[in-house]
Amino acid sequence: MKTHKYFRKLILLTLAVGAFPVLILGWYSYNYSSRTVLEKVNESNAQILRQTQLRVEQTLKTIDYSASQLLNTPLITKAIGTRLTTEDSEMIADLYDSLVGIQTFELGIRDVFLYSMEKDWLISNSGLDDYSYPGMKELLARFAAMQQGSKWASLDLSGRYETGIDPAANKLTILNIKKWPINSLNPQGMLAVVLSAKETNNLIDLEGSEMGRIYIVDEGRIIAHEDSSLIGKDLSQEDFMRRIVQSGEATGVLTSKVADEDMSISYRKSTYNGWVYVSVLPISEMTERAQGIAWTSLWVSIIALGISVAIAVLGTRSVYSPVRSIYRVLSEVRAPREGKDEFGVITEGIESLMSNQSKLQFQLEGQQEYMTELLVRKMLTGEAKSSEIQERLQYYGHTLAWERMRVLLFQIDDLEGSRFDEKDRDLLLFAIGNIVSELVDKQERLAPIVYRDAVVMIVGTQAGSEESFKEKVFRVAVSVQEAVKRYLSIEASVGISRSFDHWTDAALGYEECVSALKYRVQLGREAALFIEDVQPKKSNELQYPKEHAAQLTDAIQSFDAGRAKEALAGFIENVSRSAGNPNDYQLSLVRLFVDVSRLLQDSGISLYELNGKEGSLFEELLHLHAERDIETWFYEQIIEPGIVLLEQRRDTQFRTISEEVKRLIEEAFDTDLTLEKCAARINYHPQYISRVFRQETGINFADYLAQYRLNVAKRWLRDTDMTITDIAEKLKYNNPANFIRYFRKMEGITPGQYRGKPEK
Repeated sequence: MKTHKYFRKLILLTLAVGAFPVLILGWYSYNYSSRTVLEKVNESNAQILRQTQLRVEQTLKTIDYSASQLLNTPLITKAIGTRLTTEDSEMIADLYDSLVGIQTFELGIRDVFLYSMEKDWLISNSGLDDYSYPGMKELLARFAAMQQGSKWASLDLSGRYETGIDPAANKLTILNIKKWPINSLNPQGMLAVVLSAKETNNLIDLEGSEMGRIYIVDEGRIIAHEDSSLIGKDLSQEDFMRRIVQSGEATGVLTSKVADEDMSISYRKSTYNGWVYVSVLPISEMTERAQGIAWTSLWVSIIALGISVAIAVLGTRSVYSPVRSIYRVLSEVRAPREGKDEFGVITEGIESLMSNQSKLQFQLEGQQEYMTELLVRKMLTGEAKSSEIQERLQYYGHTLAWERMRVLLFQIDDLEGSRFDEKDRDLLLFAIGNIVSELVDKQERLAPIVYRDAVVMIVGTQAGSEESFKEKVFRVAVSVQEAVKRYLSIEASVGISRSFDHWTDAALGYEECVSALKYRVQLGREAALFIEDVQPKKSNELQYPKEHAAQLTDAIQSFDAGRAKEALAGFIENVSRSAGNPNDYQLSLVRLFVDVSRLLQDSGISLYELNGKEGSLFEELLHLHAERDIETWFYEQIIEPGIVLLEQRRDTQFRTISEEVKRLIEEAFDTDLTLEKCAARINYHPQYISRVFRQETGINFADYLAQYRLNVAKRWLRDTDMTITDIAEKLKYNNPANFIRYFRKMEGITPGQYRGKPEK
């Protein structure tokens, strides 16, 4: 019964071992194939969605460009400031032709409106008519306060503007609205291009992708959809739309319930006008294609499971035969206890025979390992005497006859970016010591120890050349580094001493390892450094790359981050190549740090503004070891934030200069004021003042002064009894005729007509 009992256990175990991989493989195959099908469908829908976006935006940009070209024509510039009457029929006809000219069937433009806010007239491609489009003026005036010069908007114009097409498709109307002048905070006119609702709906692929439906959303409302009855529907409260709005990604795929059905939703956010392009696809339709894969995986798994059962039964009989033989022998020596099966009896017999011997051997080996580690520690500190080292090693069980030896020192490069903190360093060093013990044969090393923030090991060889020993030590070092990286996910460097043949030279070997590791600064992380390869024979004179440093500071002052990054890379490469030892390398880096810091401080930027940690940047630099890390640190911690702060200070200065020039114009508009006089007042060069003023206001100094004087003249004409000649003289016009000519050009009427015009 015991025999049959264990035999049944063995069969069940074999079946479990065989069936588990089959079931896992079938499950994985089905899931992987199904996931691949879903990914392909989503990719296809995303591509169609992208093509739809490109097609729509190409049309919108063409309309936008045509409208901008129209606004920039001299006709519009002249007409905006003119009060149109029946006497201006020629100008009205020209405006009508211009508006009709951009209305093309291919672009789907239905109407074009030009509204003069200053002269209060509205003209469309139907003519000069305020009454056919009630409320259109108020609508356009509402957009005059928008910050941008041009905007695409979707609005419900029912009762305000009739398109004459299907009411279901007229819930929202798409408009391109522009200000004139385009960047003015107080525009004089507005232009609106109205797209046909039907044509707007035709911009998308109404058939969608293979199974999905595509539609366009603006500010939470549908503006284009296959089903025209859904146009204007508010989706802002839908879960998927909230997730799309909250997402920081421009494109993506998500799953959500829509009308109690699981949907795969692809979306693209437009950076051009803020519209969201959405494709909704039922997941149930996508998974139908994976059903065939599921049935195939099931039948293959059943067949494989049957084969596993046959192999388990036949193989178990063969495996069980030696177990039965051993059990019979032990049963004759010692009677088995009740309830024990075959392996229980075998285990009990072996444990009984080996128990005492195993305990004694374990205790002895543990003590020997500990004493060996203590001896190695004394050797590294120079406390052990030559006469006692060999004797104690033999006593601890080491029969070594090494002809040459080396010291290896393993040190963790950096814990930043890993899953460990600084408090875990001691535990990591202990783990590295265990890895070294497992990888290196005991006959070729002494016990590795954790010593001064590193793992130290003495290795040796009995025969062979110096070259072969060096190559062997290198292979050992690399294998340990690879194991540390694989199991602990951290990088470690190793310093290797010169060969020595006396045990007492181990202390000198340790110092050589420490010196070798200093060259990580130039050679990078995870290095295996032999002291004889990296120790310079003579010290080279330090050559500071002044040219690269000058290029770097010039790029910073020019706010050119790309050129600054290239100059920094050239500097680091030059220093790495020319520095004779780590101290020279580090000194050059410190000098560059001081130069860049002085440049920023001369511009009024303190080190504290760069990272909010005053006094810590210099310490961070000294703790960096790898060339790549040093270059990245310099750029991300010093150069890039420094350029940003310099640009911010420049912008603040530009605004201050512009406001000061405006103040001077307000105070001295009735004098012979020139740009040169303003520059002298605020102590800047005239060309610099001109460039800054135009960048901040969008208009040059002379035009701004002329406009300001014109506004003053209008106020005097309206509020005082001053003659036109006196006004022209006070505003520094050469003669009244020039003043009257300029006034008529800008206002469309003479100063006398303006004074006689009744107030609104």
